[in-house]
Amino acid sequence: MAFVLTGMSCLQPLTPAWASPRHVQIYGRRMEALFLQMDVNGDGRLESGEVRGQRYFERRLQRPDSRGYLLLEDLRPLTPHPSGQRLQRRFHQADRNGDGRIDRRECQSLPWLSRNFVSFDLDADGGLTLEELWTVQRSLAPRP
Repeated sequence: MAFVLTGMSCLQPLTPAWASPRHVQIYGRRMEALFLQMDVNGDGRLESGEVRGQRYFERRLQRPDSRGYLLLEDLRPLTPHPSGQRLQRRFHQADRNGDGRIDRRECQSLPWLSRNFVSFDLDADGGLTLEELWTVQRSLAPRP
């Protein structure tokens, strides 16, 4: 059984990401609470000054399709299915041989993934699965 580090010294069993859409609901509530906390002026938008220091939100504002601010609906999960559509799409683009795993060679086109390959390979089997990437994505989400 594989484990994931969830805190300074707290190991939890690594269960498949498909186990429950409950994780997606928790993730969505966490993002909503953080949005409301960061929306200092209460205008329903997060702009660069309000997200300063929150790398996740800063990166969202720097995307080519960004309108220069974030709305609450931009942060809500699009689907109740674990590992959302964007993650699934990117995973399948990188998984060139279609074996359900991304090996070191396949992740070369994704520099961030390539740099963090070892730490994302939670079961240390030399490949990244969609379940592992979803677990990592959830753990990297900002916390209120």
